Amino acid sequence: MSESDSSFSAGGGMELDPAFAAIPKNKSCLCVWRIENFKLVAVPRESHGIFFKGDAYVIYHAEEIKKSTGSSSTTSSTLIQHIHFWIGSEATQDEAGVAAYKTVELDDHLLGNAVQHREVQGNESERFLSYFKSRGGVTYRQGGVASGFHRHQSTNEPRLFRLKGRHTVRLFEMPAIDWSNISRGDVYILDLSEVIFVWNGARSNKFERLQAIQRARQLRDERGKTNIVIIEDGEEMKMSKDELKYFEMKLPLKDKKLNLNETIDENDDDDRRAEGAHIKLYKCSDESGTLKVTEKKVGPLIKSDLESEDAYIIDNGPYGIWVWVGRRSNPKERREAMRNALGFLQKKGYTKTTKVCRVIDGGEPMEFIALFKTWIDSNAQKGLGKTYSKGNIAKIVSSQFDINTMHLHPELAAATQMPDNGSGKKEIYRIDQFKMIPYAESMHGTFFSGDSFVIQYTYSDQQRSNTLIYFWLGHFSSIDEQAAAAIGAVELDKKINGTGTIIRVVQDKEPPHFMAMFQGHMIIFKHGKRSGFRNLQYHDENTNENEDTYLLQVRGISKYDTKAVQVDLRASSLNSNDCFVLFTAHCVYIWCGKGSTGDEREMSKVVASSKSREPIMVFEGQEKEEFWSHFPYGKEAYASDKRLGEHQSSLNSINDHPARLYEISNASGRITVTEIPNFTQADLDEDDVMLLDAWTCVFLWIGKHSNKTEMKDAERIAFDYLRTDPSHRDSDTPIMKTKQTYEPIHFTGFFGPWDKNYWTTKSSYETTKAMLHANNRPEIYAELIRDKPKQNILNRTAVTKYSYEILVKPADELPEDVNPELREVIKPP
Repeated sequence: MSESDSSFSAGGGMELDPAFAAIPKNKSCLCVWRIENFKLVAVPRESHGIFFKGDAYVIYHAEEIKKSTGSSSTTSSTLIQHIHFWIGSEATQDEAGVAAYKTVELDDHLLGNAVQHREVQGNESERFLSYFKSRGGVTYRQGGVASGFHRHQSTNEPRLFRLKGRHTVRLFEMPAIDWSNISRGDVYILDLSEVIFVWNGARSNKFERLQAIQRARQLRDERGKTNIVIIEDGEEMKMSKDELKYFEMKLPLKDKKLNLNETIDENDDDDRRAEGAHIKLYKCSDESGTLKVTEKKVGPLIKSDLESEDAYIIDNGPYGIWVWVGRRSNPKERREAMRNALGFLQKKGYTKTTKVCRVIDGGEPMEFIALFKTWIDSNAQKGLGKTYSKGNIAKIVSSQFDINTMHLHPELAAATQMPDNGSGKKEIYRIDQFKMIPYAESMHGTFFSGDSFVIQYTYSDQQRSNTLIYFWLGHFSSIDEQAAAAIGAVELDKKINGTGTIIRVVQDKEPPHFMAMFQGHMIIFKHGKRSGFRNLQYHDENTNENEDTYLLQVRGISKYDTKAVQVDLRASSLNSNDCFVLFTAHCVYIWCGKGSTGDEREMSKVVASSKSREPIMVFEGQEKEEFWSHFPYGKEAYASDKRLGEHQSSLNSINDHPARLYEISNASGRITVTEIPNFTQADLDEDDVMLLDAWTCVFLWIGKHSNKTEMKDAERIAFDYLRTDPSHRDSDTPIMKTKQTYEPIHFTGFFGPWDKNYWTTKSSYETTKAMLHANNRPEIYAELIRDKPKQNILNRTAVTKYSYEILVKPADELPEDVNPELREVIKPP
């Protein structure tokens, strides 16, 4: 079965694959399946992001998105669903065909509401890559099911990976651990389980070097006690004697052969814009029983070009093919949309790695809408709805958390990442002086960004007791504290005989279950424990009366996803899109922005309940002077852009054009522009210039370490960005430049909680290297070198043989590459 054949067999009346039965239709989740013997096999959560080159996969992602309803005070939620089928570079045609077929089958089960994507190894969409960002990026492994890799789990076998990517990382497993697979233009991770070597090519870029360190730290945190050794190209001899000896067991320096012609691979989004300016629209028709594709228009495109009775192909050149399916198109056109796109791709002579995406009328993603000059979303029905159903529409899954359902269907718990409802037993420890100190129960749910915590969570299902061990790393906790938290988690697991599940959690990336453990009472305060507040029972000589007053920004709509984050005690910290709780010495206020929902307000009451006083509700625009008096600078302007509050019915509504962030860099010697999906403040790189497209204006953010070339070219790139935008933007759109640490509120309002001190506490590259080295355990090499050299030498493809006369000489007279303890290994037969 080929990809292009797959859509013929899909459609109404098909038997549902058991793998899909556990998907919650109305909940956010990420599910990954691998094709094994023409069947779908679920990939465990800990292996999400690992893909074997010889396999094909199906990935389902659902995310709840909040949208304005048109009222100034209410919003609604929409579940955005995407299905991707991923094809490895060595996957068989049959495996690719099954993945495509299963994608259509899953879409049928979801009543045609999902966006379908075809992903090819090495050319995945930014959306796809963003799903695995929190897990350190995407890793490509050698082999596949046909090669005997039937279990999707990591092993302790030595592996060499090449790392690519500045923000979204790809790790490529090399065919063998050999210098012939290494080049000066890249960064490599040699994973030997107990020791992780990061080798930086002389011409590799600093961003990938930092990403490699982050990935190595993540691997160390998952395992506990692992050494990390950073090596600069040409400085291998600076390693300690034992580090060098262990490194050379796999990569002997005498065999070092580098490809000096290798160049840095950068994605030039500037070129994509120029190509996108020539976008074309084709109409698909099968009225005569044969598919007919007719060119209808060369850009600019507007939404009215698309008619709901038909299907269309939008050709953005080698940068992507889109198929749009009208809600009143016939069932055959809907089911064969992806097949038709693949045929179009072949006819045009585009490469097989060209991205292909099918979207449905009323469910268009941001990337698709961005191709249009104007877009009026007058659609009242999401997806294909009843017109696509052969029978009754499936009942909507309850949004209530049903613990019994989770016990009866563990696959559902895996899909939602909610093993229980968070009501189990918690033992919490805070890292203090690199030791785990029990955390008072009265403080459970209270975190500090300058600290690290370890949480042992125990719950019972209908069969046995289970343990989850989280270690939470505050943004500003030290590397030593983070390492201590990781080791502490491993030690707790050892006490229960290794039966627990260890989970690494970074501040602001908390999974649903982590927040559910605190039932809506999770609060993250600034700094560390010693800077806590009097009202939290922590005070010292630096405590003053003003610390009784603080402001929390609340995010969440239920006790399973709510947390509050402390922001600066200034009215400028407010945001029309959210709720805030203002604690003072004598009262508690709940400030409700115009864009907040009723559920968010209810959860703000839960956060406010930490004080016994009845909270005072304050609605945006109805504040009294008493409210503003609690802010040191009184009433100030805050993020109240129309896109954050009242819905606009204009052609360019922000609901259809959310903000997009791009990085402008010349690290490779030429200016490149790269989009960063799902951005946060942490994605603003102080070494570069960033472009934030807010639709009604474009911001240029100047990092304090950006160079003159980047600053000089930034404004030109902003103009070119507008000029070549496929949606044919107004070239007079305002362009605003702002410098790091001087950002205005209508810029910071797009990034969620904003910390003005974020960059002042970041460690430099050299400092990070030194700290990692200080955390290593030199004593482990004696055991590793004693136990493993014989095995490693036997695994080498080429071993020099010496005569008996040479091998019987005293140890100090032996050749350099002969280990006196292993003479028999290299003795001639």
